[in-house]
Amino acid sequence: MSAEPNPPASEIRIVETREESLKGAMMVVGFPTHGLVGSVAASYLVHSLDMSPVAYMVSEAFPPTVIMEEGVVSAPVRLYASKLVCGVDRSCDQLVVVMADIQPPTGTLNLLGRTLLDWAEHKGVQLVVAIEGQPIDGEVQGDARVVAMANRAAAPLLGKYGFQAANGVVTGLAGGLLLGAIGRVTPVLCLIAQAHKDYPDARAAAKVIETVNPLVPLLLLDTKPLREKARQIEAEVRKTLQQTREPASPLRVGDAEGPGEMYR
Repeated sequence: MSAEPNPPASEIRIVETREESLKGAMMVVGFPTHGLVGSVAASYLVHSLDMSPVAYMVSEAFPPTVIMEEGVVSAPVRLYASKLVCGVDRSCDQLVVVMADIQPPTGTLNLLGRTLLDWAEHKGVQLVVAIEGQPIDGEVQGDARVVAMANRAAAPLLGKYGFQAANGVVTGLAGGLLLGAIGRVTPVLCLIAQAHKDYPDARAAAKVIETVNPLVPLLLLDTKPLREKARQIEAEVRKTLQQTREPASPLRVGDAEGPGEMYR
C-alpha cells in the first residue's frame, strides 16, 4: 500500500502497510522519555514476540529521521501487531505496539495523542496503555515504583488489577493521550515507573512489563533478559563515571518530555 503525499506540518497521519482487523486488541504505546522506559518496553515486546509492522506515522513536524535495519529504512514511529490472546477478560486476540525512535516536538503531542486514539477507535482497539518514566536522582533501590493514571473509561481497571493510583500532573505524550481520552469510551491507562534520568533504565521497563502482565493473562513475558541488561547498563555507566567523573552525557535524556517534577 503506497503512502499518500506528505501532509502539512500541522497534520499527523497513520499510514497502514497491512490491512488487518485489530478489533478487541490492546495497544501499548512507548515513546522515548525519561529513562527510555517506554522505548525499552516497546522494543522488548516487539522483538520478543516477533511482532510484524502494520503501520507508521508521518508528519512534516517530525525530525528528518529514518531508522535503518540491514540497509532498509523505515519510519521513526511504527506500529506493530501480533496474534496473541490478550486484554481485559481475555476478550481480544491481538497485541498492538506503537514504538518511536524520536522525540516528537512538544507542540505536536496533543495532536499525536488524538491521532493515535482516533486510529485505535477506528480499528476497534479495546484498551490503550501508555508507558512513561518518572525521573529520579540516583539509583532506585529494588524494583521501581509503578503508578497508574486513567481516563474514566479505564478507572475500573485500577482497582480490578491492583494498580496503584497516582495523584499529580503528567505531561508529554502520556499527558496528550490522557487529555485526548477525556470523554472517550475507549479505556486509556498510563503506567509510570520511576526511572534513572541519566541512562536507559531497563529494570524500570521490566517492572512495567510485569505490571502489564495481568492484562495479558495467557502471555507469559520473561523479563529476565531485561533485568540482565539493566545490570550491564548500570555497570557500564558506573565505569564511565569513575573514568570521567562526569555525567554520562551520551546517554542522557534530559530534554525528554515526560512526567515532570510536579508529578508525585
